[in-house]
Amino acid sequence: MAPSSDSPSKARRVLFVVALLVVLLAAALSGAWFYLASRLDGELTRAIEMARARGTEVECPNREVFGFPFRIGFRCDALSVVRSDVRPFKASAGAVRTAAQIYQPNRIVGELDSPLRIDGQGYPPLDIRWALAQASATFWTEGLDHFSVVTDEPKVALAQPASGGESLVDADHSEIHARRNDGNLDIFTLMKGGRLTFSDAPDLPALDASTDLTIDGAGNWLSGAARGLTGRELFADRHVSLRSFLLKMDKANAELSGDFTFDDEGQVNGKFQLAIAEPKEIARLVTSVAPKLKDIAVGIASALPMAGRQQDGRTVIELRVKNGVVAAGIFPIGKLPSLR
Repeated sequence: MAPSSDSPSKARRVLFVVALLVVLLAAALSGAWFYLASRLDGELTRAIEMARARGTEVECPNREVFGFPFRIGFRCDALSVVRSDVRPFKASAGAVRTAAQIYQPNRIVGELDSPLRIDGQGYPPLDIRWALAQASATFWTEGLDHFSVVTDEPKVALAQPASGGESLVDADHSEIHARRNDGNLDIFTLMKGGRLTFSDAPDLPALDASTDLTIDGAGNWLSGAARGLTGRELFADRHVSLRSFLLKMDKANAELSGDFTFDDEGQVNGKFQLAIAEPKEIARLVTSVAPKLKDIAVGIASALPMAGRQQDGRTVIELRVKNGVVAAGIFPIGKLPSLR
């Protein structure tokens, strides 16, 4: 049977339709990108104007929107924030770059170039540097839903000329993550290889530290609900679940966990578990930092094995805090400061 004479024409029509759809899709994508780019530039301009109206000057020279066609973001040569009200503040940093995938515009990633110089009221000017600083943020219907900040090789030094830029502290790596979780706020922090580097600093092993906690009902803090409130106002009658606060130096480590609240006076009430490995080594480290505490540190280290129970190679002690007073059993240990 002879091939149908309509087959080539049908193939050409299908090819034409496919080509037309590709052109229309490309046109729609281009139009959407330039529309979003215009909106982004406009929102940035309005945000800077609103900040200026509240007394904060934000500078982002040579700002441009980039990423066509599959990404969208902005970049500028530097970033500075200056506030000159009753609590003057100034911060300046290197180039900033942000971007989002065009198909997921609610998730933004960014990088900031070193150094960051901060000069505020109540503390000396600081010079903060890093090898790499990256941040990400996800927005949803209620505003900011999750953010993360990760830095490699952060270093903090004094920025005053008279100090010669004296180094204070550095680390191999640091992270902070926060997210909404059913109306609550989850927070996780991590530092690896932390070291004191100022002159006459005690000779200590590198410090690894991490925190993992949930603050009940605080998810809206990511949307600005915490702005302008004191610590006492933020935490009054609010439950906090501390899954882990871990400090580790070489073989010695201490981990605190528990549930607690703050009362209207900013005082802590709760129950905790303190797990300690190598208490004698911890006593030695405490003594090297604060020689006047040598007798107390050694005494506590000697009493720990008798006061606690052994679990996974660590000594675990139950602590109770009432109105800010910390006690192990019936023996008071000290008083925690109140929130302000």
